[in-house]
Amino acid sequence: MRVLVTRPDPDGSRTAEKLVALGHDPVRMPLFETRLTATPDDLPPAANIAGLIATSARALVLFERGGQTANRLRDVPFHAVGPATAAAARKAGFGDVREGGGTAEALARSAIAQHRNDPAGGGRGDADGSRAMLYLAGTPRTATIEDAFAAAGHPLMVLPCYQMTEISYSTDFIKSDILSPAPDLVLLYSANAAWRLATLFTARELGKALDSVRFVCLSPAIAMELPEGWRTRTITAERPDEDSMLASVAALG
Repeated sequence: MRVLVTRPDPDGSRTAEKLVALGHDPVRMPLFETRLTATPDDLPPAANIAGLIATSARALVLFERGGQTANRLRDVPFHAVGPATAAAARKAGFGDVREGGGTAEALARSAIAQHRNDPAGGGRGDADGSRAMLYLAGTPRTATIEDAFAAAGHPLMVLPCYQMTEISYSTDFIKSDILSPAPDLVLLYSANAAWRLATLFTARELGKALDSVRFVCLSPAIAMELPEGWRTRTITAERPDEDSMLASVAALG
C-alpha cells in the first residue's frame, strides 16, 4: 500500500523505513518541524523539582547539552508518556523512568498518583509547596496535563522547551508528489497533525482527493480532529504506540 507519513523528522524517516521493511510504499509529508525553545539554563534548580513529565522524546534534546542542573535532574523520577519517550529518557541517563500509559490523560493520572503516594515526591507532603513536578512541554499543546494537575491540587511547573512549526507545501507539490497516486492510508500521530492535514487539504480544495483514503490514528482523540466524513474511514490503534499502529496497517493487507 501507498502510505502517507506525516510525522516530523527524525521520527518520520524511521517510520518510513519500517513501512518499507513491511513491503509498503511510504510517501513522506511532515506537517511540522521542531525548534528548541529552551536551554539547560532555563531549568529550575533540581532541589525544587519532584519529578519530570514529558509527552514526547523531543523534550530530551534539552539534556543533550549537559549542564550542572540537567545532570542533577537525572536522579529524579521521569514520567514518560510511552515506551519511545521512556527509551529516550533512559538513553539520556535517567535511572527512574516510569511509563504513563500512552496518552496525556493516562500520563497525568499516573504521575499524580505516584506524586501523591511517594513520600519523597514533593506532592502534598511538602509543607512549603516548594517542590513541584516539571512538565517539559511542547508548543502548541493541549492543556490536558496542566488541567489534570490543577484539578488534583498538585503543584506543576511548565517549561516550554520545543515548538512545532507548520511546514508549508505548494498545491503543485501536493498534487504531484502526494496525490499522484493518492495514498491508500494516512498515519496520524498527533491531534495537531490531524488538524493540520485537514486544514491544508480543505484550504486547497483537495479534500475530495482523500475520499477513499483510510486514516490510522494513534488515539481516538486524534481521530476526532478529522472532518466528519473522514472519521468514518478511521482506524484507531489498539494501543497508543507505533507498533500497534503498524499492526493495524498490516491487518489491512
